[in-house]
Amino acid sequence: MKTDWHELIQHYIAGTLTDADARLLEATLKEEPAAAELYLSYMNLDVALEAHASSSASIAQMLAGQPLSLEARPARPVFWRPLMAAAAGLALGLFSASLLFAYASPQAVVTASRLLALVDGGFERQPDRIPSGFPSEIGVWSGDEAAVVSGRTKAGGKALCFQRAQGDAAVPYSPADSCDIFQVVDLRSLRSKGEGLGDAVLELSSDFHDTRSEGGGPLRFGCHLYLFSGNPEALHSSWPAPLREALGSGVAGWISEGGGDVQEGRRVTARCVLPANADFAVVQIACGRPRGKALPAPELGRQFADNVNLMLKTQPKLPVRLLQK
Repeated sequence: MKTDWHELIQHYIAGTLTDADARLLEATLKEEPAAAELYLSYMNLDVALEAHASSSASIAQMLAGQPLSLEARPARPVFWRPLMAAAAGLALGLFSASLLFAYASPQAVVTASRLLALVDGGFERQPDRIPSGFPSEIGVWSGDEAAVVSGRTKAGGKALCFQRAQGDAAVPYSPADSCDIFQVVDLRSLRSKGEGLGDAVLELSSDFHDTRSEGGGPLRFGCHLYLFSGNPEALHSSWPAPLREALGSGVAGWISEGGGDVQEGRRVTARCVLPANADFAVVQIACGRPRGKALPAPELGRQFADNVNLMLKTQPKLPVRLLQK
């Protein structure tokens, strides 16, 4: 269930929460103190990472549970704003008369560094065919049927071509909803570097291109990031069952109707809070039919991904103030 909390909150931050999920999140915050704490942690970090682009007044509004103006935060649709204010109020109400609450300063510096532990995010060193199945080792791309082709990026380099949607090998009769490509990334080297640095998130981003003509039907491109502790060696034989043990997750997507230019595309970024005990990450990029849509298996072959990056962003420990009721 904790993984579901991560998913709901990440979808809210990404601006992809449905009406039904919004009601579920609100109910969860009322009933689960741990979920409310997690919500505050995500939102506090979300404020911190965007502090450099926000005014002091905008941050004060957020901390007070008031809706931000469209100019301050245009990404979230209007109908989600009451949920944000209500959820923040519910979460604060779970604490006693005094509480500690972190706040972000526009002068706080967020440091970002690209993780070289993600291997060949540009697919320049990949063979023509992506190996089949979930990765059996760290640092290799593999997954559903896909190929590496040339001339599909602005720079004229290589890119991944999603070719066929397939089900999960470990789940008999699972639907062929999407073409999913994975890489397992070792995070253990971050522990010694990250001590004392403050709050941190991982950001997974990828450029996606849909070169179909318009009217080809909706397709969803997605970045998925899952964090785990322990040993990654057994993942490939049982995926996606290990998702129940994830320490955290980040999801972001883009719905395309076709008509795109190969030179343009869309960059999608998923974020996930980095727990101190995370040993490795599962990076997933995907293309398939939108979730919840009763549609046939998608026809692929003209959809591409490139420039996959995994970034570590660290926010110094935020100052803390005591709020008295």
